[in-house]
Amino acid sequence: MSDSRPPIFDDGGGLPDVDRSRRRTDPGGPGSAEKTVWDSDDDDDWHGPNYLARRAIVVALVVAVIAVAAVLVGRIIGSDDSGSGSGFGNADWNNVVTVDNNSGTVVVTNAQGEETNRFRFGLSSLADTEVIGSTLISVDADALAVVPLDAEAEITIADDVTTVEIASTGTLLRPSGSAQTVVAQNTSSERLVMVHGPTGEVIDTLATDPVPGARYDLANARTEPDGRHVLVTDTGNFQSVLFSFDRNGPSFFPGLALAVNNDIVVTAVNVGTNANVAVFDHAGEPGVSARTSSVRAGMISSDRVILVGIDGDVLGLALSDGDITELGSLSIGTVEFGDVATRGDRLVVVGELGTALIDADGTIVTELPGARPTTSGVDELAPRRTTCLTVERETAGELAVIDFETGTVGAEALASSDVLGTVDGCQPIVPTSAGYLSLTAEAVSPVTLVGDVIAISPDGGTIGVERANRLELLPRVTANPTDDADAIEPVDVGRSGRQIFFAEL
Repeated sequence: MSDSRPPIFDDGGGLPDVDRSRRRTDPGGPGSAEKTVWDSDDDDDWHGPNYLARRAIVVALVVAVIAVAAVLVGRIIGSDDSGSGSGFGNADWNNVVTVDNNSGTVVVTNAQGEETNRFRFGLSSLADTEVIGSTLISVDADALAVVPLDAEAEITIADDVTTVEIASTGTLLRPSGSAQTVVAQNTSSERLVMVHGPTGEVIDTLATDPVPGARYDLANARTEPDGRHVLVTDTGNFQSVLFSFDRNGPSFFPGLALAVNNDIVVTAVNVGTNANVAVFDHAGEPGVSARTSSVRAGMISSDRVILVGIDGDVLGLALSDGDITELGSLSIGTVEFGDVATRGDRLVVVGELGTALIDADGTIVTELPGARPTTSGVDELAPRRTTCLTVERETAGELAVIDFETGTVGAEALASSDVLGTVDGCQPIVPTSAGYLSLTAEAVSPVTLVGDVIAISPDGGTIGVERANRLELLPRVTANPTDDADAIEPVDVGRSGRQIFFAEL
């Protein structure tokens, strides 16, 4: 899937020239602070502390016996020390859910490896599965199933499983802005089935209010951190549609879906190099509106909407009177798209020359030349972490973990972009040609294990490993082997060939 998301409702018009001159000081526009910009000659910098220049990154990993200090034993059952956020979910977990994609068999195992539940929920040849909180959502080519998990109660298919027949695309996608809600789409893009993970609630657009000629574009779907309100662009009818788990039916708005929170939605109609930006309440009543340069990203803050134009201008649309304020200017080339992080107060903007972070006041937190957010796992279409953002520079084979609050580099490594991320996003595990690296603010270290890492717990303290035809839970160990290595046994959670998910039941 391409990272680039072409704008819709845009008839073209000339794109502005991109200034590629050497690094210099830019006084900025009215109301913006002086800042430093960069060009392609500066591609060796992350625009922040460069720890690659300060230390050598270990890329050769030790394939050894499992090593762990006794103090780490408690981490095998999970903890919340890594932090959590309302937009992603709790970092706590106490059970492991393994899913067989071929048969649809689900096995629930506690953190000590004791099986507490086993069932099949009627789907087979599963195309995609997610576990959010205590809810399992899965889809095959013909239907979607929603299963409330319980560590002890027996699952009764007729009573406990919600099944919706839909000829789906075979993928569960999350709207930008939250990891609490997943959406399945039928092959014609005219029908959506949405599931709110924490509650298990389901919205089927065919049942609520089918829209003739709809063509829903999930790459441009937006939601707020809790995932209760989903704003989707309908390209077939040149409109946006708001589906809400707190309302009885959808609402309709002119323009491209730009931003949504618990009270308002924001849409934009791009015409050439200009845009008409409008604010509405959830019932469709209009609020303020303004005409700006063509808009590529937006975020709702307490008193205004932060807008980013195609040429990198950062603007503030006042919710009180619709006045536009110039807040700054990005130096990442032509802006392609932007996503609100699950914390709700950071806008991640991607341009042809790099990535930028903007806070709720419209202040540019940092600019990262040549970098793009990673798109593996839960971050397939948008960043979904609470504290840190992982970006890659593909040409250099580099990864960096960026702090959302300060924009500084917390860790970096030469590694693949296939990231296993935690809830906070600050401590991923990444594969290299020689094994796995653990990235934290304290150190970049090899992960000492035998086998393949296929999952990481939301708190980051435990990893799921496939080896010798078994699935095992191991503490996240980066220390050298010790004399106590044999004192801790891995926790066996079943045979190989299944996916591993972590849940709090």
